[in-house]
Amino acid sequence: MGKADVTFKATINGLILILKEDDDFQDIYDQIDKKMASAGKFFKDASIIVKYRGKKLSAHEEDKIRELMASKTGAEIKSFKYDIQEIHKTHSDNNAQTSKKFSLKKFSYFNGIKEGQTKFYRGTVRSGQLISYDGNLVVLGDVNPGGEIEATGNVIVMGSLRGVVHAGADGNREAIVAALNLEPTQLRIADIITRSPDEKENKSTYIPEIAYVKDDTVYIERFLPLLK
Repeated sequence: MGKADVTFKATINGLILILKEDDDFQDIYDQIDKKMASAGKFFKDASIIVKYRGKKLSAHEEDKIRELMASKTGAEIKSFKYDIQEIHKTHSDNNAQTSKKFSLKKFSYFNGIKEGQTKFYRGTVRSGQLISYDGNLVVLGDVNPGGEIEATGNVIVMGSLRGVVHAGADGNREAIVAALNLEPTQLRIADIITRSPDEKENKSTYIPEIAYVKDDTVYIERFLPLLK
């Protein structure tokens, strides 16, 4: 068997793992082990719910992966189970219109990355506050440490971004994150997670930057001249 391709999708409460039907369990296990070794620190001491889609695992296999994720992350895995919504998505003949809307919402990417519906939030996103939107999100203010912003499209912050940000929350890796001062405690684009270094340089000026995904890696670049 070749290397398994396991996709990690972040949610508000934890993770969704997307497994390929024809992948061998040991390959899946090894791939999750590898990803948890690099990303597990982001979930340390957290309490998360993990679901998975695609290949259906046995109860024993589910237990093995749950134990692996708990040991690698230091998190409390509240549950690890198959995503029931994925099973039921084709069994709603009595509510065809509702099913159609649900499928579009849950299983398709937001396609307005370049031009689409956008929410403007005016004000500071404070610690403990979550701003979430199904589309592009523009924050006209700062995002403080402990504050969270999430969108299925792009996220733009016209101020300092020092909290948690998740763009492309439905799995769209074409989404971007941009801010006048980009210093997030955690940054996610689709299933790719990164964070600021522990030692941050002191800035005397704002440096507008943009974050995007290329080759499974988040890149951050300046996109405007320095603001004095």
